[in-house]
Amino acid sequence: MRNAEDAGPPNKRQKFEQSPHNASNTNIYSSPGPSRGSNFEELKNARRALPIYPARQKIIAEIRRLPSAIVIGETGSGKTTQIPQYLLEAGVNQGAVIAITQPRRVAAISVAQRVAQERNTVVGHIVGYCVRFEDVTSPATKLKFMSDGMLLREAILDPTLTRYSVVILDEAHERTVHTDVLFGVVKAAQRRRLKTGQKLLKIIVMSATMDVDHFSEYFNKAPVLYLEGRQYPIQVMYTKEQQSDYLFASLVTFFQIHKEAPAGEDVLIFLTGQEEIESAVRTIRDLARDLHDVPKLLVLPLYAALPSQVQIRVFAKTPQGCRKVVVATNIAETSITIQGIKYVIDCGMVKARVYNPHSGLDLLKVVTASKAQVLQRTGRSGREAPGVCYRLFTESEFNKLSPNTVPEIQRCNLSSVVLQLMALGISDVLTFDFMDKPSPESIKAALEELVLLGALERQEKSDILKLTPLGKQMAAFPLDPRFANYSLGKGIWMFRGNLEHYLCTICRQCSAQSVQQA
Repeated sequence: MRNAEDAGPPNKRQKFEQSPHNASNTNIYSSPGPSRGSNFEELKNARRALPIYPARQKIIAEIRRLPSAIVIGETGSGKTTQIPQYLLEAGVNQGAVIAITQPRRVAAISVAQRVAQERNTVVGHIVGYCVRFEDVTSPATKLKFMSDGMLLREAILDPTLTRYSVVILDEAHERTVHTDVLFGVVKAAQRRRLKTGQKLLKIIVMSATMDVDHFSEYFNKAPVLYLEGRQYPIQVMYTKEQQSDYLFASLVTFFQIHKEAPAGEDVLIFLTGQEEIESAVRTIRDLARDLHDVPKLLVLPLYAALPSQVQIRVFAKTPQGCRKVVVATNIAETSITIQGIKYVIDCGMVKARVYNPHSGLDLLKVVTASKAQVLQRTGRSGREAPGVCYRLFTESEFNKLSPNTVPEIQRCNLSSVVLQLMALGISDVLTFDFMDKPSPESIKAALEELVLLGALERQEKSDILKLTPLGKQMAAFPLDPRFANYSLGKGIWMFRGNLEHYLCTICRQCSAQSVQQA
């Protein structure tokens, strides 16, 4: 393996040192589209070659007998695409639907497309997906990949989740607000079914990196199943000194790779947000025009605000003689595999949602990533062949990182969470079974905000709060409660004139992640 210090343009060279540790990772589940003929046979062979395949019968037997299980598998073991199929093929679902949740829309869509390919069917038949504003399922769907927020919305109408026999909570380590609430909701649904004599709801929690003991304890001491990953080594390189400008360091590192690596060896760069990504994409395209004797570049951004049809382009096979470079946020950290990625460049930073109680707003703040996030990013390479991960920080900095990400529910505005819980019929939110409870002050502040918005009201001669008819309407909107209130025309009392149209436009702009998306 070449030394990273020997690569790069003569005028600027990024210095790295190799980590003594290697990571093992795995195969792909990427390109969308139906499979036919020899391609389908290739996919069958690829499934058998996955590290998870030898454990297939053991996994089926364990999940068949257990009400809940924690599955820990190295990135690329095949757990996301294969476990739902194994359960379907073995009839563990008993004819009902298997729900598989993902923290992000792009993961739910891309994994559904890959699984549909492997089952030689079209998306929307046996295999479907459901994300915000897009439901590609049918009465025949048995494997339903969905964003965690969509399953939470279904639970509002059906608290026992009667359509499902198995709920798989994938990438549980991400600990988004919706994921944390789902933990409590599916656990309550399982308990309620047992009390009423209904069919058992099986819960499977999956991740490559999580606090195993914490999750097992929460899910009633659920047994832990361990899976091995593919033995493709990943060479981890650290910088020799701290980087003051990670965006510049990312670009320098990329062009070092681009000048030396052959065509077909693609690159994934992790940055923190849309603005940084668009700036990097423009810079790479501009600088690449002046380079000669290098592969042609295909530069693709990937962030949450992009439409699905644009996001999905990153999964297409790289044209012959070209190099694909994907510049992404942490949206590419988990569950998705981008075909051809040989190199990962990790800036070591991430944008996290932080609640400011003084302004009442959630802010996006650039913070250092956790070790769990860094390891997930490393695992995006090494799926098809040995890979390399360039970490734009020193090894001593890595050792100081927090082991896991702070749960989002402990650092954001809880008004939307509380409204959803009230819509689920959980009136005493303070005693809800959170895995990691938010502070009582945060919950009380959310309750007071919902009272002011008219979503909750206090019962006579009591401090007990109940959901109002307006609150039920607001809970049906996939919006912040304040925007839902305005969208229903309930906030216009403070304005003069007929402003409903303008208020709806403002709410739409504030809810979207970009003006183009709105």
